[in-house]
Amino acid sequence: MKIGWDTSHLEFTIADYYYFGKLNDLLLNSGFLVDEVKDFDTLNRYDTIVFNYPEKPFNDSEVNKIDSWVRQGKVVIFAGYYKNEDGVGENINGITKHFGLTLNLSEALDQSSEDPYFVNVVSRTGLRGVFPCTDTVSGGEAILTSKVGNVGCQIKLGMGKLVLLGSCVFWDSFSLHLADNATIATKLLAGEEI
Repeated sequence: MKIGWDTSHLEFTIADYYYFGKLNDLLLNSGFLVDEVKDFDTLNRYDTIVFNYPEKPFNDSEVNKIDSWVRQGKVVIFAGYYKNEDGVGENINGITKHFGLTLNLSEALDQSSEDPYFVNVVSRTGLRGVFPCTDTVSGGEAILTSKVGNVGCQIKLGMGKLVLLGSCVFWDSFSLHLADNATIATKLLAGEEI
């Protein structure tokens, strides 16, 4: 499985040891090939394409390419953050609205959690995760739900799918090993149903 981790839109890098080193190690030890990709136009070489906290807006040409990649069988994952920090939610919605998915540009707080910013989530297959600092997500098919709303949705197009996640830090080095987060992360990146 080849993963293209985009950096052309100023995303968090997976090679950043402090923030995503544990995810990078987990993926490499699980047999994934992970590349940071600076050239957007080369992302079509990968099975799964990740946009994790894109701080730069997408243009119409990029929207069309992402649509084409999904229809050809790629898994494309967008991961946001709460409260539209750095305009990331708006940047993501600039793409995902074309597919019927949106970040709600909100701050999800789970009062049943030990820390309300750590939202307890459940996948359709029963995996339990923790999504820190998450936004809620609307549209498509819910894949991760919580007491405060959906935090992960997907839409299938052609042979592929586009996934929208409310949190870009559920798989960071601090949160990766909370509950089933590591399993959720590897299954999402492998294009498996969760």
